[in-house]
Amino acid sequence: MKILTLNTAFANSDIAIDIDGKKDYISHSSSAKQSENALVCIDELLKRNNTKIQDIDTMGVVIGPGSFTGIRIGVGLVKGMAVAKPSIKLVGICSLDLLAYTYYSQTKCNEFSCVLDALSGNIFVCSYKNGKRSNEPKMLTGEELDNLNGTVVGLKSENLDFCTDFVEFSPQKLMEYTNYKVSNNDFVDESNLLPLYLRKSQAEAGLDGTNKKN
Repeated sequence: MKILTLNTAFANSDIAIDIDGKKDYISHSSSAKQSENALVCIDELLKRNNTKIQDIDTMGVVIGPGSFTGIRIGVGLVKGMAVAKPSIKLVGICSLDLLAYTYYSQTKCNEFSCVLDALSGNIFVCSYKNGKRSNEPKMLTGEELDNLNGTVVGLKSENLDFCTDFVEFSPQKLMEYTNYKVSNNDFVDESNLLPLYLRKSQAEAGLDGTNKKN
């Protein structure tokens, strides 16, 4: 099996490839040219593993929550490749689930919540028991953060002050989690590979604010 998976939803983008068990990785800082950089990194991974994009039979992508721009880029790239190769299998990855998988594999903590910074005093959150979701991902406002208790896991790079433990995304864990979903036949159709935003974009929020004033 030949798998390519990517996470472009955060400040650092991770791209990983698994060619019949041989794994390779690239991480790079996101920028205004994130789409171009992602394509360059994908091309580099393919070339140094003597593989063509046409040979890839499974693609994974982090669908969010996270950066609006990064999510659109990642999902757009994968959907574009799926159009070019209809037989390709697709894996959609929730960033909170990836964080939970990373933490649970390291600690085996029975119950915990994973959080990511949603900006403006808000957070994305999802709770887990034995590594499995116990509710759906959602966004909490600043006032609602007081309801969080127990083990709260966040990203080291975000360093949210209410977290009790931290982990970091890595291309290795991204590929490991993608393989986990593949082994469980957890695939989605191209039409169902959709961004998971959980909040409105700044433009949409501004429009709503304008409408309310009017």
